[in-house]
Amino acid sequence: MHKEFRSLIALEEAVSIVLSHAPKPGVKVVPIQQARGAVLAEKIVSCMDVPGFNRASMDGYAALAEDTLKAREDRPVSLKLVGSVPMGARPEVHVGRGEVAEVSTGSMMPQDADAVVMVEYAHEEDGHVLVHRPAFSGENVQTAGSDIALGEAVLFPGTKLATREIGVLAALGLEEVPVRQLKVGVASTGNELVQPGGTLGIGQIYDINSQTIAMAVEECGAAAIRYGILPDELRRMVKTLQKMAKECDLILVSGSTSAGTGDVIYQAMDAVGETVFHGINLKPGKPTVFGQIEGKPCIGLPGYPTSALTVFAKLAAPLIRKSLGVRVHGHRTKGRLAGPIRTEGRQQMLAVGISRDLIYPVDKGSGSITTLAGADGIMEIPAGVEYLEKGTEFELDLFSELEAPDLVIAGENTILLEELAETLPMQIKLMNTGSMRGRMYQDDGIADLVCVSGLQDPPAALAAIKGYKRELGLIFRDEKSLLDMSCQRVVGWHRDSTMKLAFERVMLDLGISNPKYVRVARTHSAVAAAISFGLADVGFCEQAAAEQAGLGFKAILDDEVWFLAKPEVLEGSAARAFICELQNFVSKTSSASRSS
Repeated sequence: MHKEFRSLIALEEAVSIVLSHAPKPGVKVVPIQQARGAVLAEKIVSCMDVPGFNRASMDGYAALAEDTLKAREDRPVSLKLVGSVPMGARPEVHVGRGEVAEVSTGSMMPQDADAVVMVEYAHEEDGHVLVHRPAFSGENVQTAGSDIALGEAVLFPGTKLATREIGVLAALGLEEVPVRQLKVGVASTGNELVQPGGTLGIGQIYDINSQTIAMAVEECGAAAIRYGILPDELRRMVKTLQKMAKECDLILVSGSTSAGTGDVIYQAMDAVGETVFHGINLKPGKPTVFGQIEGKPCIGLPGYPTSALTVFAKLAAPLIRKSLGVRVHGHRTKGRLAGPIRTEGRQQMLAVGISRDLIYPVDKGSGSITTLAGADGIMEIPAGVEYLEKGTEFELDLFSELEAPDLVIAGENTILLEELAETLPMQIKLMNTGSMRGRMYQDDGIADLVCVSGLQDPPAALAAIKGYKRELGLIFRDEKSLLDMSCQRVVGWHRDSTMKLAFERVMLDLGISNPKYVRVARTHSAVAAAISFGLADVGFCEQAAAEQAGLGFKAILDDEVWFLAKPEVLEGSAARAFICELQNFVSKTSSASRSS
């Protein structure tokens, strides 16, 4: 039998054509129990602190750190045991000077207690606790908002929701989440096909493709709508394809794509739309057809299951992911350690992130949900290994399909960076690490760009891209709070941020050497949210954060934001696009300032 395809095109050309017809997804709000595998449609900003209270991170005794300073193994300090704090309850005991209260991991800390002496370093005797080792202020205590702070952006649009992200949403108390919805109609063709569970006649086989293609669609984050088996009869096929076009955003049909007398998918496509190409120079996958039916893209996949999945992976999956704004890899991957890792010599499952092929640890402790939010998978370290060298290869078990960001930016947090991550048509991973750790991540190859504040001497080996100027200052609800800041509740900054040093200098200039810090933040939005919700009185942040929150702001100093990059990074399209958009923002801001 003679078979004739319209001129075969290269796979690269076919991919380009298909991707140029990416449909626009809708938005649907779903319960988080049904959100696994879906793609986030909006930025998620924390409306609460996680944890919402100061809690013990170890079993032991809550105490005042200063009471333990003289404790030694051979000269223990005796402190009175005044009670215990049950899990999930407000402490009914108060810890004063010379006193302790028993706590468990996760217990709410008693008022005024600022440290937990681990049970291993103390023992009870006659109503007292003998402490054999000093504890510093904050030791074994997880402060309110230290994991996720009120007002902190934790997930961005385009994020595929998997185990870790659902955990973050649950930690924030969210029951529902807005996701991008792409409806993909899936059908098989062929008179020889029977639905699984049916009775096979002579010459018949069970339909495999409807199941495998639908599952593959859902793995990409889209919603598969199954239309079953279409008969190889032109009129009935046209009617069903029109129904699919009306109800779906994308149509996937397997089988009936060859040039035989019974293969009619391309004829149906011509009858109610147009055939863009029929035939790819690919094995398997030669008879693939692509076109539009009533304006909706339609891919005709080969009938053989292996061929159908191969073409799906090459054409349909990239199209779905482009429409939804995600890029993913498999569930296992190999990588190299970005830096050396010391371990305890025991078998260990280490939570790690991966950037490109570089693995880095992100473990903050078992109580931290952001260990999951920042981790891509688990690296198993065998027993007896105490030191792993930089460059050591490992295979990772991924929590879910791995998102591959177009650009990784570490360093200081800025409002503009969050806005660009939300609006630019690419995946940007922001790591609010502070300048120093950001530079370390850049040296190790984890980060592409580092955002720094007030750059003095650019490193010779790096390109320094001038960003923009911003005003830093005090943020408040009531301006009277600034009259005597020594007695106000203050939002501090995470220790790795340049903002911490800048704020401390400001406070010293104001004559305040010991501010009353009640919480710390990693982002400017989190500082503003703490003030806005009455959790603190005064903070330090950029003016844009105060304006967004509708709070008062007193400018203290001008700051200039810079970005550092290795020269080869700037050759990449993602870095160039980011810098172009950044410069557009600077240009618009400058024009607006001149006109005002």
